[in-house]
Amino acid sequence: MTTMKRVRLYVLTVVVPVLITGLGLDVGARGQERDAGGFKAPTAALERGRAVYVLNHCHFCHGVDLTRATMGAANLSQSPLVGADEDGKMIGPLVKAGLPNLQTAMPSYVELTPEEIFDLSRYIHFLRQQARFRELSRLADTPAGDRAAGEAYFNGSANCRSCHSMTGDLSGIGRKYDSATIRARLLRPGPVMPSEGVSPTAGQAAHLQLLENYTAANVQDLVAYLGANR
Repeated sequence: MTTMKRVRLYVLTVVVPVLITGLGLDVGARGQERDAGGFKAPTAALERGRAVYVLNHCHFCHGVDLTRATMGAANLSQSPLVGADEDGKMIGPLVKAGLPNLQTAMPSYVELTPEEIFDLSRYIHFLRQQARFRELSRLADTPAGDRAAGEAYFNGSANCRSCHSMTGDLSGIGRKYDSATIRARLLRPGPVMPSEGVSPTAGQAAHLQLLENYTAANVQDLVAYLGANR
């Protein structure tokens, strides 16, 4: 066994359990366990990703929840690259190459395995979805969105009509729900948190991808368009 493999085995069998249980977990406002690396992830796979994120010190610069980036690091909750990523295909090459020309010089992580890159990317997307939901849920109802723009987005780049119909499942939605409820349902129609052994449906996954990339105007316009369907 090579030295690098011995180190990696040590990390997986000794350091990761310490990360999860040995840092004095306390309990957050929603009952989530928290340690120096943030909140414990809701599934084993996401917890593996959190271990990669924390043990490689990503949280020092990008924040434990992506919302408090420091030292000139990119805000990953808003990064277009992260928004376009799928399973680490864009995040991985950047993580492995590093950014040596930045003032804060993000190091390269060439030793990370494809499995670790995959777990890391899934965890970053999980954090981004939580951050974007909080951000977009706080939008005020004024100024009101543009119904015509919402219709164009619904039928165009958002591709909502591939699953939904304003004369079918969404008929009368503006009569059934207020704007805050419509907003919450379009942002995240599935469960609040991932669950062990439960995968999102294709529709829920599509909404989560949209959640990562909505602008505030997109959301306001969709709410205006949906709310007008009475």
